Amino acid sequence: MSDSPGDNHDLRSNGDDGESLRIRGPIPEELYSFYEDRPFKICTRCGEGLSDFQEGYRVSKIFRGEEVIFEYALCLPCLRSMFEESSEESKAALMRFQMERFRFVTGFDECALCENEREALPTQEYGLVGICFGEGLAESNLICGCCMEAMSECVSEETRKGWDRFVEDNFPGVPADFEPMPLAQC
Repeated sequence: MSDSPGDNHDLRSNGDDGESLRIRGPIPEELYSFYEDRPFKICTRCGEGLSDFQEGYRVSKIFRGEEVIFEYALCLPCLRSMFEESSEESKAALMRFQMERFRFVTGFDECALCENEREALPTQEYGLVGICFGEGLAESNLICGCCMEAMSECVSEETRKGWDRFVEDNFPGVPADFEPMPLAQC
């Protein structure tokens, strides 16, 4: 197995379930930190170096048109922990939502949950998500604003408060009504 992020044969384990993801290439600049103009280096929640996590990490960026309005990177242990901290009601609703709508498309050209295309969202909000290992990208998806909003409606008040704490602790100045909900699938 190669450690080269561009090697399409490089497989990385994605957790204890034995699932593996193929490194598809280097992390695209669209998933770089807008504020640091480079790939994310540390987990937004725990502060640990992302390259230290063999199971990888997830980068999430929310755009309004071409403007980045929110971004973060979470190691998969922190992402799993945040999902586990969600209410049982929210976990079930998010899993059901994704099972019913996930389209198994990859990349940033169309929504992974509906058929909206990125070019049709010139002024709307949308999110880009990437599962990464070191400097390599394994999976990537676009989620349109309509689907982000529909996903947010699946979340209980208890879970919403947990995400509010995450935003307050890590992003001073972000509007209180902004909801960067994670995808249940990681």
